[in-house]
Amino acid sequence: MARLLALSLLLFFVTVLPSGCTSTMQPGVTGFYQTWDDVINRWIGKNKKDLYYELGPPNLHPHKSADGMEEMGWDFTIDRMPGQADEYNLLPLYGAGVSCRLIFIADANDLIRSGQRIGCD
Repeated sequence: MARLLALSLLLFFVTVLPSGCTSTMQPGVTGFYQTWDDVINRWIGKNKKDLYYELGPPNLHPHKSADGMEEMGWDFTIDRMPGQADEYNLLPLYGAGVSCRLIFIADANDLIRSGQRIGCD
């Protein structure tokens, strides 16, 4: 009887628990990036605070315009404070001597509106 109960519980957990997982990419560490364009595309429409958590704070001085838009830059070829993507080795690989910068634009509500890469080839 105890064996049947244990089997029933196992079957229950195997069928119920996976339904709580998401199949879409959300902010935070949820997968690895194949390309630098994947990094940019993932963050369009997401919160700046979450981007900082994943990539670390920008190491290029942010610029704010009169309309509240802010340009933030990460140069991956110079020293910077790492984020969670660094900690878990999720960023695309790039060789020594490769220039790689990511630039993101956030609106006044701290939502990422656009991004571009410079180099990273």
